[in-house]
Amino acid sequence: MVVDKKQFRVTGKTGISAVTGGSGRKAIRHFCPDCGSLLFGTPEVAPEIVTVYVGSLDDPSVFKPAFAQFTRDRPTWDQLRDVPEFKTVPPRPGPAS
Repeated sequence: MVVDKKQFRVTGKTGISAVTGGSGRKAIRHFCPDCGSLLFGTPEVAPEIVTVYVGSLDDPSVFKPAFAQFTRDRPTWDQLRDVPEFKTVPPRPGPAS
């Protein structure tokens, strides 16, 4: 789930690790320092967003997916219905004409 970084706030501490993302730039992963569960990410390639792991929400049912990305890497049993799919990062909308 993607949220605007300006609207995102964290209380408490997180553990941090960095991996190389599909863009070749760092993808910073924030996790619970007690149990190790992934909470959210801050990708260097898109510094204006935070990616929240929906399973970390108190009520994951509030998330309604608008699209699926990185479908090239998903297992065959993982299918969504009625949402656009992108094998990598979807194109960003351009300026209005």
